[in-house]
Amino acid sequence: MRFVQFADVHLDSSIGGALNLPADKKAILQEDLKAALARACALAGETRADMALIPGDLFDYESVRPETAAFAADLFRAIAPIPVFITPGNHDNLWPGSPYTDPNGAKWPDNVHIFTDSCFKTIALAELDCTVTGIAHAHRGVTERALATPIPCEKRKHNILLFHGSRDGYAPPGKETVIPFSDAELISQGFSYAAIGHYHSQCQIIDAQGNIRGAYSGCLQGRGVDETGEKCVLVGEIDADGRVILEKREVAQRQIIGIEVDVTGAADNAALLGKLEAMLAASGARQCDIVSISLYGSAASTLKIDTSAVELSDRFFHVHVSAGRVEPDYDLEALAMESAASSLKSDFVRRMLELSELAKDESERKTLHDAVYYGLYALDGRKLEPRDAD
Repeated sequence: MRFVQFADVHLDSSIGGALNLPADKKAILQEDLKAALARACALAGETRADMALIPGDLFDYESVRPETAAFAADLFRAIAPIPVFITPGNHDNLWPGSPYTDPNGAKWPDNVHIFTDSCFKTIALAELDCTVTGIAHAHRGVTERALATPIPCEKRKHNILLFHGSRDGYAPPGKETVIPFSDAELISQGFSYAAIGHYHSQCQIIDAQGNIRGAYSGCLQGRGVDETGEKCVLVGEIDADGRVILEKREVAQRQIIGIEVDVTGAADNAALLGKLEAMLAASGARQCDIVSISLYGSAASTLKIDTSAVELSDRFFHVHVSAGRVEPDYDLEALAMESAASSLKSDFVRRMLELSELAKDESERKTLHDAVYYGLYALDGRKLEPRDAD
């Protein structure tokens, strides 16, 4: 049995706030999402897939437009009779007016099966001797450990589990927790394979003794600084012995390429640009790509960072440069020791260090630490860069 799996497309979502994309490029990236979905659907036909599995966040419920839902429905209609199974996630959940349930909304074709229960339900496909079991997120999402107890399922030759959930120990910072589960809980359910959505980074495979038992495909197209690198559709096959084989297929028009440049030791801006050029050459970034450059390390407090001289915007679709992780080498102790009457700067540093000593916790100390550099940059007439902007 062969399937294609993709998730976290986030059609009509807000695009790349931290990337500082202009409005015209945001609109292009919105169209890129739709084009990637079209290529993913076409792949189902090209590979002669028996089904398409979409474990959540096809849309963004805050901003999805009726015409976008209709666009997706038309794509799925075009690959009929291949069945398409969708489990609404936390961002395209079954809120009032959801495109999945609105009778006045998208007209979903007969080959699309949308799970609408907040507990696991099973659909049997007799011709494939297969079942697909899925669960939908309601308005506030499912937060219980739904895999902690046995999931009822009529066992067939192949049994597929489909859900949008949070794998223990692998959540990105700040990621909302929905349907938390452990690898042991998933494996104990005994399904042939679990198609999972929610984590956007790279493909994640869950195996047991070398046998694949589930996977995240990642998002279909990068949209922000936290979604760099290759994004893909998974083409999967379950062979006669029940072994799962997965192949990654990229369908996105462009990638977001993350580049980190250590500015430590750069005596001047020319030296910094030399380091940047070397990292760009090694990154393999193409003209169609978005490049997100994060500068980090310790730099001379007199270094004026200016990347405009290399005309990056002419070489790539878009370039975003952040210096939020650069630590200027101000000698704070020496500044604080200067006579209070001799310098507003020394008086400011002394007071901030005193406040840091009184901080209640590490978070407050971090805030005061950043505030020192904001103040010193302002007093020196330098451009202010958001700290930890990445």
